[in-house]
Amino acid sequence: MKALIQANYEERLSRYATLLHGTEPPGLAAKLGVYAQLLRQHEIHGDRLWTIEPILYPLMLSAETDLHLAVARLLEDPRRAEGSVFAFLEFCRKNRENIAWKAGTPPADVLDAQVAALESHRPTIAAIMGRRDRFFAHLDKKYFLDPGRIYEDYPLEGSAVIALANAVIAVISEHQWKLREHANFHFAEFFEIGVDNMVRNLEAGRRQNYPGQLD
Repeated sequence: MKALIQANYEERLSRYATLLHGTEPPGLAAKLGVYAQLLRQHEIHGDRLWTIEPILYPLMLSAETDLHLAVARLLEDPRRAEGSVFAFLEFCRKNRENIAWKAGTPPADVLDAQVAALESHRPTIAAIMGRRDRFFAHLDKKYFLDPGRIYEDYPLEGSAVIALANAVIAVISEHQWKLREHANFHFAEFFEIGVDNMVRNLEAGRRQNYPGQLD
């Protein structure tokens, strides 16, 4: 019994690592890095960013939606999805006496703190789920008639979504570290650097090909 629970725990953890840090398809960390840096570039340049390259505007909105969907998939109501991180943490709570970390049984207070860390983002989670359920995945008549209303009814700050995504990564990374004293490297930084370099190159190209357009 204990061996089966331990194997189940480790298999789940491995699958979360793939969903977070995978490259084919890109995981949450990659999507987070791309969106976070596009958001930062807009903070730096303002709407001038769309003059540097007009396609960056729909690209940023697409990256935002992609990140929302990736987060929603991981934080689904556990009654609806066994793969939810909340379902995983509930599994850990119920079976912690049969789960072995490097230093022993997972302490109840550590698991409780992980749940609390995610729940502290509940308003952000609710807004993401609202956008997904009523607009991205299923088009309610209300938003079919007035698509822009979804952003008024379910307002979200980019920084709040980024903080939530990082909280999810932190929970899974803590489990990886406690289990084997090893965790996946947070690759988001590499994607952030890539987007930063892309914008720099686009700006240089715009200045060279269209002198005075950015002045």
